Amino acid sequence: MFASLACALLIGQSDDILQKELPNGAKYRIERTADKGEVIVSLFVSQASMPGDGGVPGTRHLLEHLIAKGPDGMLDRRLESVGLALVARTERDGASFVIMGPSDKAAIAVEAIRELFAPLKTSQEEIDKEIKIIDEEGVFRAKFAPFLDAAWAGLFEPAVPSVHGDIKAMATLTPEKLANSASTFLASGGLSLFIAGDIDPAVIALRATEVLSDAPQSKVMFAPRDVLESIGKKTTVDGAGNARAVISAGIDRPMTLARLGTALAMQRMLPGIIVTYEASCDRGPILLYADSAATLEKLRSYGEDDLRRIAPLSRGMAVMWCNGMLLRGPDYAVMKAKLLRQQPTFNLEGMRDTAYGLTDDEIWDALRDWQGSAMHIEGTR
Repeated sequence: MFASLACALLIGQSDDILQKELPNGAKYRIERTADKGEVIVSLFVSQASMPGDGGVPGTRHLLEHLIAKGPDGMLDRRLESVGLALVARTERDGASFVIMGPSDKAAIAVEAIRELFAPLKTSQEEIDKEIKIIDEEGVFRAKFAPFLDAAWAGLFEPAVPSVHGDIKAMATLTPEKLANSASTFLASGGLSLFIAGDIDPAVIALRATEVLSDAPQSKVMFAPRDVLESIGKKTTVDGAGNARAVISAGIDRPMTLARLGTALAMQRMLPGIIVTYEASCDRGPILLYADSAATLEKLRSYGEDDLRRIAPLSRGMAVMWCNGMLLRGPDYAVMKAKLLRQQPTFNLEGMRDTAYGLTDDEIWDALRDWQGSAMHIEGTR
């Protein structure tokens, strides 16, 4: 009976691409690509499964650390023994688990995803150890991190907290609480699985269907992120430097690429500027950071007469960013998995054409955003 159901789910798909939503709400997309005998498997777990980190900032970050170990704590080592590698990370819109390696190990890579769904069994000692690791990671966070956290908290409703988390708050979590949180977080309705490589999509789809059917059964409510008034907004953070942040509506919008391309052009033209953006089709900030306010003030020196040289550079930087996103590595795979949930009709490869087609007016509007209406964030040290 199961085989008949799985086959029915595949009807109407091409030989090289299969994309389906399963009855439990999980989604998958499988692509046959000429990747020289390689495969990449990316599971994206939406934050909508656990909005607000379940009330304890950093819960998803801690769960990502614990879940990635597998039920026996040896998942990464077993994958490495057959030439596969596991990369896990937490972002504002969810967590991702990416497995990469030889295509002849594709079945093993997909089966490894099943282990992530096993009921979480941990100890207080292990929790304390992972919290200590997360605390140590905080020492190496980029210097713009507090400014990016402030942008997420100040520009959106509800506020989006730091994914790093609150170490003291995380210390209150118990094995029992985390077991319940893991089941909630891995709810099937918030899962998206993307697989690409030198594989047979039909064969891999059968295995993916079996694996995703093992996820905790639950529906997930997705809510759009509302934007707060940002023009003229100013805030301070405990950090060194200054930053400006503008709202992006997602990578499928021309103005997102215009704002990003123009910021990257400023990074090229004004030494000392750093640009960061967490790619998504949901609303999020683009951050432009500098060690000093004086560096950012130089943005105001550019006028319409400078557009002739700024526009081609901005357009070119946007195209370069798109090219980087399209490299078939973890970032590409995670984005493809996100798109299944966030914007299933968007063609990721098409954003490069959008970048090529940015108009001078769009780039000028983006530059004016950075000069005037961006959120200003100042460091207190």
